Amino acid sequence: MKMLWHGSLVFELVTIPIRLYRATRERRVPLRMLHEPDRSTIRLVKYCAEEGKPVPDDEVVRGYEAEEGWVVLTPAELEAAAPELTRAIEIREFVDAHEVDSIYYRQPYYLAPGDGGEELYVMLREAIRRSGKVGVVEFVLLQRQHLAILRPRGEALVLETLHYPEELIDERELALPGTTRLREGDIRMAVELIERRSSRPFEITKYRNRYRERILELIGAKSAGRVPAELVPPAEPAPTSVIDLTRRLQESLERARREGERRAA
Repeated sequence: MKMLWHGSLVFELVTIPIRLYRATRERRVPLRMLHEPDRSTIRLVKYCAEEGKPVPDDEVVRGYEAEEGWVVLTPAELEAAAPELTRAIEIREFVDAHEVDSIYYRQPYYLAPGDGGEELYVMLREAIRRSGKVGVVEFVLLQRQHLAILRPRGEALVLETLHYPEELIDERELALPGTTRLREGDIRMAVELIERRSSRPFEITKYRNRYRERILELIGAKSAGRVPAELVPPAEPAPTSVIDLTRRLQESLERARREGERRAA
């Protein structure tokens, strides 16, 4: 597995050498953009708007547009902007996991011990596990400061980056209903339906990316010279009217009850 970053995990006065790895991988079908007449690939080129010509990577810099013009920042300046975080993941505090709203979660990573850090790594992993808490940490990766949660998963420590509060859009910007004129009986039926459709425990392995599977089947058929069956895009379902709501809920409950009886038989 390719290492993304290496540095230290700092727990009070204990410093643990660690390595950072991705915890997920993209499983999209790698479709490329082609020029239809000759089927040649299309390249995206960095282009200079002033000179009207392509720009090599070694001439690309990062800049911020201020009132007086562009302010250019070098990689060294960006790295030096947070020297205390550049090569260290600092544990700031420990909290209960349920205190962190899931809307803040962004991207998971694995932490593995660096050379000589194996025993310290196990110590911290087991201490966090027994505490029932998660660590709140900050670090810099790819010239960007990150807030993250540190928690154990099996024999690994997992780092899950979070959005900072200022990155979230306030839901109050949406036109959302606050009250309803629905019958209380309809809400109670909806609650019962939720209970009947609840799985304990949740098994994520029963879900798979069916769209990806169908695209791969389509590619296989076309590459083998077979004409695939005509694919009809799914029709968008019509919204349920309030008038039909009670009947739809009753029918849904009956179906859920019958399926539950079949499973129990």
